[in-house]
Order: sequence, then structure tokens, then C-alpha cells
Amino acid sequence: MDKKNKIVIFPLLFRTPEINHLYKSIEYFGLNILNKNSEVLKNSIFTFRLVPEYFKFNLRDTTFRSKTIPQYNWGYSILLNTSDSIDAYMQRHFNSKKRNILTRYVKRLELCFNIKYSMFYGAISSTDYNFIMQSLHNMIVNRFKERNETHKNLFEWQALVENTYQKILNKEASLFVIYNEDEPIEVSLNYHFDKVLFSYISSFNINYSKFGLGHIEIYKQIEWCANNAYKLFEMGVGGMDYKRRWSNNVYRYNHHVVYKNSSFQAKFQAQLIMMKIRIKEFLKSKGLNEIYPKINRFFTKKQDKQSNIALSKIKVINDLDMANLEEIQQNKLDEKDFLQKYIYDFLYTTTGHINDVKIYKYTTERSFLIKGIKSYQKVTCHV
Repeated sequence: MDKKNKIVIFPLLFRTPEINHLYKSIEYFGLNILNKNSEVLKNSIFTFRLVPEYFKFNLRDTTFRSKTIPQYNWGYSILLNTSDSIDAYMQRHFNSKKRNILTRYVKRLELCFNIKYSMFYGAISSTDYNFIMQSLHNMIVNRFKERNETHKNLFEWQALVENTYQKILNKEASLFVIYNEDEPIEVSLNYHFDKVLFSYISSFNINYSKFGLGHIEIYKQIEWCANNAYKLFEMGVGGMDYKRRWSNNVYRYNHHVVYKNSSFQAKFQAQLIMMKIRIKEFLKSKGLNEIYPKINRFFTKKQDKQSNIALSKIKVINDLDMANLEEIQQNKLDEKDFLQKYIYDFLYTTTGHINDVKIYKYTTERSFLIKGIKSYQKVTCHV
């Protein structure tokens, strides 16, 4: 079987000649999408993996037969009602304590910084596009370096950059960006299919880790989906904690094998393919696919080093001794400066605004002072 017929549904989201050729329509949650007919394909076997079970495919050609094999993968999404708003979904899905925690992230971020939100969907300049994609790449590298891991999508990054720009202009993809002033601090690359928004890759500036940017991104994108009459905010495969927390639609993925029923050779090959898939899924169910990653993590894990940074408790300004201090302009710091994270942590705790913070260096020791309007904190480097 030709490799081009082994198709991963996400993130292609059904936009392939094979899908159009095989299926006259696709149904999900009461919606029916008609496909345009395409040129006749010569292949007699097709496989589609990681297909959410909530999609129903209606074959165009009755000479084809479709078999569905459950995969040992679960997906997570947010299913919205027709009249939903972000507040209505939060009210329905979370208790008051969790609602307060999640909405506090949004309020705290907007209180501490000059925040703006942008959804690039249907229009974006090439300059903005390249700047945002480079920012997203940097965030991914820094975040996974901190975790001593490699992001699975980095190997395809160049192709992703080359192919996504036109998709945004065609409203097949979008970029959601959280800015502090003009600096992207969180970016989500999404794909669109009918009334489904699929968050494919997202990351954030790790210096803002206390502010829960991942939750804010989901909050704001659900808000966008509700305002634009979308049915699903799709978070895809993998049961990470934040997905479980937000999702109200947990589903299983299926592997579809479609073959020409009139061809003995196609039926025989399809049986072999399905046997191979079932064996693979059985091994996954037993956790055997996790053995190599666990071994790899064990041997690549770095030994924890004792932190060379010491922080004083946050104190009120009345106790502050300003002797031996030299001010550092914030615009002299860049995002790689180790102080950035401590400045933002200080803001999160004190609920101050970035414009009211001043940074000082002690002239007699390798220490720094973060000073707000009402409080301060000392940061000391033991190197």
C-alpha cells in the first residue's frame, strides 16, 4: 500500500482528495457536512488513523467497505451548546471554587501587564506571521529544554511554517496570541473544520508560568468559539491534566480501514493490515509502547542541582534599606535574563503592575532587589 494512503485525520481534518473521493458526507453531533466529489482514485485500500469516534462517515461508493478498529488512545474536547457563552460553560462545567481559580488567572494577568488578545483567522501579514511562528518555536524549545524533553513537532517545523500561512488566509487555520504589549507570551496554532476548532500546537513563555497561560488560552478560545457559533473546541489526543479539567467530551479514537470489496487482493491486504493494527493496539493497551520512552527518560535525565538562587520573603516597603543600590532599567533585561521569572512571580504574588516595578542591583554583593509600590523582595545569586 502506498504511504500516501496512510492518513492521520488530525490535523488534516478531512481535507484530502481521499476523503472527498470515499465519503459523500461526514456527520457529527447533529451536523452534516457534504463533501465535493473528487477525481477517481486508483487505490483500492485506504487507512485513516486517529479518527474521533464522534464522526460518522458515509461512503460514496458502495463497492468499498469500511472497517473500524478502536485505538488505545483517548481524546478530549469541549462540546458547546448552541446558545453557549464562556460564562455559561464555566457555570455548567465547574463548581464555584474552580471557576474562581480559573477566572482569577485571567484577571491577575490583565492586572499585572498590558495584555491584549488576537485571533488571526482569514488575514495576517507575512511579517506578523513569521514573528509569531518564531516566537512559538522559541517558547517550545525553552519549555521543553526546561523539562529535558524534545517536542514531537519540531522535526516538521519548517514544513509547518511553509504550509500554514496560506491555510490561515483560507480560514483553514488560525493563530491565537496573548500579547504583553507587543511581545507574544502565549501562542496557539489551530486548525478549523466546519464548526470544529482544533488546538494543534500551543506554548507559552515559561517566565510567566505562575499566571496559568495555558488555562487562559483555553478560556479565551472557548469564548471565541462560543461567539462564532462553533460546536467543538478540540484538544486532541492525550490525557494531560489540563485537558481532563476542561473537557466535557472524552472520546476514543478509531482506525478506519477502507478497501475495495470486489477485489480479492484488496480484501486480503486489508485483513493483514487490520491484524497488524489490532496487535499494535493490544500492545499499547498493555503499556509496552511506554517502555522505550521511560528508558530514554531514565538515561537522559539530568541530576537535580541545588538552586543557586535565594529569595527573601516579600516584605513591606517600610522595612526597605536603599543603601548600596543601583537601579537597572527594565528595558535592559531580555527574556533570557534570570531575573524576569522572579519579577513576574513577584507581580503575581503582590498583584502589582509591571509599570510600577523597579529593579536594583546591590553594589556590594551579587544580589538584586525587586521593588513595587508597597512591597519588595531580594534575590541573591550564590555563584
